[in-house]
Amino acid sequence: MLRTEKKTLLEDTGAETAVTHMIFFIAAMVLAISVVVLVSGNVQSMVASSSASSKIVSEQMRTDITIVNDPEIIPYDNVSGKYTFYAKNTGKTELAPEYVTVLVDGILLEPASVDAALTDGDVVWRPGDILQLNVTTTPSPLDEGDHRVLVAADNGKSGAMSFKT
Repeated sequence: MLRTEKKTLLEDTGAETAVTHMIFFIAAMVLAISVVVLVSGNVQSMVASSSASSKIVSEQMRTDITIVNDPEIIPYDNVSGKYTFYAKNTGKTELAPEYVTVLVDGILLEPASVDAALTDGDVVWRPGDILQLNVTTTPSPLDEGDHRVLVAADNGKSGAMSFKT
């Protein structure tokens, strides 16, 4: 009788090596795909933040504010206790007057202490327009001497002026 030897898959050392190599190959592919997904997510996040940052810098470069008061004569209303400052949009961007921040002598004035109105009655502060700022300071009136006013737009660009009372 003829006897044939049957080798099973487990007894075949060539098959064991092939299966082991296949498992390692699949594991390496899964690991590589995971790394690619994580890295591409981080790259996309960095590109998005870089784009937003460059947009802000570009807007700041096109924005400019100049205070056009005479620093020797700042209008003050004794009845209401308010100083009047005039700020001109000398940049190339439109600004929102309701988001303007005013500091006097480095002290941030509350929005309730600042009445901002455009001299032409518009609601958008366009390039070339003058914004009238009636501000209540603490103390009111300011002590006699040198002071400083700073007017800042919502994107951080500002204009400042030293004045005397």
